[in-house]
Amino acid sequence: MTEPMTPVPPRSGDDTYDLIDGALYQLAERRGRWLGDPVAAITLLASLIDQAERMLPMFATEAHANGATWTDIATALGTSPEQAELRYSPGSAVADTRWPYDYD
Repeated sequence: MTEPMTPVPPRSGDDTYDLIDGALYQLAERRGRWLGDPVAAITLLASLIDQAERMLPMFATEAHANGATWTDIATALGTSPEQAELRYSPGSAVADTRWPYDYD
């Protein structure tokens, strides 16, 4: 098992823009959509956001099981420890239960 990294708040920049732009282009190609259509671009971007959000519960649960505190997880998410625990603790009544392969 590797040592966990010290959590840092999320941030956006040129690197994240380039990655999202590339993912958006690739998804448009896979789905046969034209990025010159703003509604198509919005739909594709919303799909990427939705999938990324579906992955958070899995990683939050795994991080907590491996010793990360809710403060660590909250820092990585850019939120408060209370909100992180409320949203991702398996014991929370309002936990985000979406998983990467739970499609509607």
